[in-house]
Amino acid sequence: GLSAYNSGDYARAKSIWEPLAQNEAAASQAGLGFMYHHGFGTAVDNKKAAYWLRKAAEHGQPEGQMMLGSLYFYGQGVSQSYIRAFAWCDLAQDNGNADANMCRDAALQSLSSKHDVKAAFDASLKLHRRLRRKH
Repeated sequence: GLSAYNSGDYARAKSIWEPLAQNEAAASQAGLGFMYHHGFGTAVDNKKAAYWLRKAAEHGQPEGQMMLGSLYFYGQGVSQSYIRAFAWCDLAQDNGNADANMCRDAALQSLSSKHDVKAAFDASLKLHRRLRRKH
């Protein structure tokens, strides 16, 4: 799938990734989410992007976590939430995604009160605990 994607054959990449994603392959789920978000080989559909990215993120896939956080930051395909954006991007950063710190920091700077900052750190802690137990 990745070879097809990298060569610009998005239809082939999608046809390879879809059955894998439906069978819980996190990298394929993230790939589909990315394709739906950017409209590669398909119409832009941020609700479908969020669906696949959430599945990838729940399976511990750092790129899926960061991209889901970005969708929350901008309110694309999900309800806008800087708290959720922070939590997912913080998890992605801890899981090794080098780009997640920008999303994490932007979300943190966008929070308007100390209460929201505390809620963001609490949400991140809960997410870390829940997904650590799962994997």
